[in-house]
Amino acid sequence: MDSANAHKLSSYRLLALCARASGHDALYAELVRQIADFHDWQELIVQAETHGMAPLLWHHIQRSGTQIPADVARTLKGLYLRHRRNNQIHAQVLLEIVDLLKTADIHPLVLKGLGLAYSLYPDPALRPISDLDLLLQRDEIRPALDLLHTAGFSTPPLPLDNGPAPKELTVDSPPHDGLRVHVELHHYDPRQRDDEFAGFTSPPQAIQVEGGTVFIPAPMDNLDYLSRHFTRHLFEARTDKPLQLKWIADILSLIEGRAESIDWSQHAKLLQWLDVFYSLTPLPEVLHGVIPVEQSRPPTGINQYPQGWPQEKFERSRQVGWRNFVAQTFRSPSEWWLRLYYGIRPGSTGWYGQVVHRARLLGLMIRRLARR
Repeated sequence: MDSANAHKLSSYRLLALCARASGHDALYAELVRQIADFHDWQELIVQAETHGMAPLLWHHIQRSGTQIPADVARTLKGLYLRHRRNNQIHAQVLLEIVDLLKTADIHPLVLKGLGLAYSLYPDPALRPISDLDLLLQRDEIRPALDLLHTAGFSTPPLPLDNGPAPKELTVDSPPHDGLRVHVELHHYDPRQRDDEFAGFTSPPQAIQVEGGTVFIPAPMDNLDYLSRHFTRHLFEARTDKPLQLKWIADILSLIEGRAESIDWSQHAKLLQWLDVFYSLTPLPEVLHGVIPVEQSRPPTGINQYPQGWPQEKFERSRQVGWRNFVAQTFRSPSEWWLRLYYGIRPGSTGWYGQVVHRARLLGLMIRRLARR
């Protein structure tokens, strides 16, 4: 491994250690140990922002009592304050939207982002967000867009023939303190053969956000959704656009808060994820025996993503050459990636990398060509 990649890996390992809402003694002991031998602070700050982890990193460093360079501490605290203000503006817009839609008896579910920040984290500023994600019923999309448009939001056009709307529609709020908040409206449409937003069957959970009430999915519905979202984005991730560690922090934090009520016999894939997660951050002592995983060695190829298609467009073959592009496409992904994407045990990665993953790519190519 060259020097640049070694520095990136050490930064990633430190951030992965902190990818959780709540710390504990074993975590802080390991954090102190890693920081004592750590030197590449600028790379850490860059990766912390890339992964949405700067506030959590700052929080856990403060809780651990370890010392870091003064300029790094100032930078991390500044990033924490910036994300806190950003979350406050997003919360203000969220409450405005909830009140507006309530006039039409529309009650959206808040997905990811602010819903997790205010339900899982001891300080909502510890969970950075970039937009608002709201889940509506299919027949609520048009009236919701009409209300938002009237209130000054920029809204996209919809098919005039009442055809199916895209499963994701982005609107932008009027400026708040110079910031336009992006809002994604989601819905589930079985005609579109995509189940990412399916399965919210339990009564929603009401939470408080800056003095207002909003609704988020019930805990297990939320976990199932976060798992689908995680898998989708892991497949799309690239070296220059990695899977964000804040999403791992969300899943770990939700699981650890509900561990005693989860039927683990129904979550085999999730357990394989946890085996990987807990190889990078220690399992809390109080959950030993509750979450049925053992501390294991980290997999090889941490934070390394497949190259070639579909993560990269076919046009890149002109830069690297067609043969190289094809070779990259069908090269077995890293153990880390395979275990997370397919939810498999360490001993299965050879079969999945050489056979299953290649067969999946061929199937995707055939379907893509058939649609042309």
